[in-house]
Amino acid sequence: MTVDTAPEKEEATPPRWRSRRPYDLLILRWAVLLTSVVLAFLPTWVRLAREAADGAVTAYIFVLPLLAVVAAQGVARRRTGELPIHDRQTDNIVGGIGLLGSIAIKGLWLPRYADQYELSHLDVLAALAFFFGGAILLFGLRPVGRFWSVWVLLLALSPLGYRMVAIGFGGSRFAYAAVMVILAGIAGAIAVGRTSRRGWLGFACTVSTGLAVAAIMLALWPQVHIVWLQLVPTVGAAAVTGIAFYVIARRGRFDEREPHRIGSPTAKWSPSSLVVAIVAAAVLSIIPLPGRAAVASVPGPPGVSTTLAPPVGFGQTDIQEFGWVRAFFGSRAALTRQTMRAEEGNSAWDMRSRPRTVVVDVLSTTNRASLAVYPESTLYRLSNTRTSKPLTIDLGRGVTGSLYTSVSDALLLTWTKLVFHWQRGDVMQRVTVISVDNHDLDAAFPQPMPSMASNLGTTIGTFLRGNAISIDDDPEYKDRELLTTFGTGLVRQQWALVNGAPR
Repeated sequence: MTVDTAPEKEEATPPRWRSRRPYDLLILRWAVLLTSVVLAFLPTWVRLAREAADGAVTAYIFVLPLLAVVAAQGVARRRTGELPIHDRQTDNIVGGIGLLGSIAIKGLWLPRYADQYELSHLDVLAALAFFFGGAILLFGLRPVGRFWSVWVLLLALSPLGYRMVAIGFGGSRFAYAAVMVILAGIAGAIAVGRTSRRGWLGFACTVSTGLAVAAIMLALWPQVHIVWLQLVPTVGAAAVTGIAFYVIARRGRFDEREPHRIGSPTAKWSPSSLVVAIVAAAVLSIIPLPGRAAVASVPGPPGVSTTLAPPVGFGQTDIQEFGWVRAFFGSRAALTRQTMRAEEGNSAWDMRSRPRTVVVDVLSTTNRASLAVYPESTLYRLSNTRTSKPLTIDLGRGVTGSLYTSVSDALLLTWTKLVFHWQRGDVMQRVTVISVDNHDLDAAFPQPMPSMASNLGTTIGTFLRGNAISIDDDPEYKDRELLTTFGTGLVRQQWALVNGAPR
């Protein structure tokens, strides 16, 4: 019996193309996913960029992916060696539900809140749902689920939630930066949180660093654009914290680390999943967005004043100021309510010829973008109220007003509103003239007050029952003549005083 002592053949080296295959597969899948998200929601990204250029705070949405990358790389470095246990049928079902949810949000839910589009930006939620469903289709449910903390981070602050939290902190520019810094702290905690102690320490370091940077930026450049105030303190603090923790962890270790290898995706390649993701992206790309709210830039009377002179035949009986609007419309914003009463009765306006009373709310702000974000209705608490379609009213001097009614089912009252805008220097003004169908002296007018939280009930009702609960399909414009006459005289009087004409 002979023993074969020949040396064993060395295992053949795999071809170079095969060693690069994990990178090729990952690059291909990520390219498909990211391209689909960009093209499917391209109008959304363009709208957000335009809003940011106008001074809106929604630029923070472009910062969130950077924070997600900071957090995700920490999770990826800690969790390796995933078992190749997959059920592609489950992946397709869950991923398909995510894509259908995205189409439903943009195609069915978003049109119900067209008037509050720039405030809520539900299309951003649709984009996140598409990204989540597409990732499951291409990478599998288990790999995507590993990054659950990153998904929670992305979902943490919707545009409406971001504004509500920042306004709760005072609504200043520093408050908006602070909310983003806190979010960056969460990203930093996820990135370095190998233990709970390290996570809390990473959160504290990121937040303290970010707040300090934001304070320094505002001290040195008080008028710095909100985009830089959201980007630099947040991403900078999160990245610096992550690098610092990595350097400290490697301190004293001079041995060469074994290079980290990227393994092949454990979920099998599924051409049908790729086709489904592309088709869903194509469907989403053809669903239109609500039209952008137009804020007229008609030149107003010369000079800047937060109050208006009463028109001929009316006198001012009361005046109020509301400081809370600065949290919504900027530190230089002002809201003034003037109560004006007719000097004589008019049978066309009241059967018993009682002098009518109207209120004039003048909102002044230098932040033009905020007028589109917060429509006129958001200045009042109008739960259980049905609103009619607006009528266009020519008020002279190139000023065009929008007249509509609001029916309060709780108070059994109907308010008629005439709203118009004009620009006076660098200040935009929104003027709202309100009348009520109760002609008594103690008639109740809607009071200006923060209403984002209080109107949440109406929002939920609209979601459950549709727009029918908030729309008046058969309005009666009883005070159309009153407000048309008053509004025309109000506009005329502002130029009359400037020109020195008698009242």
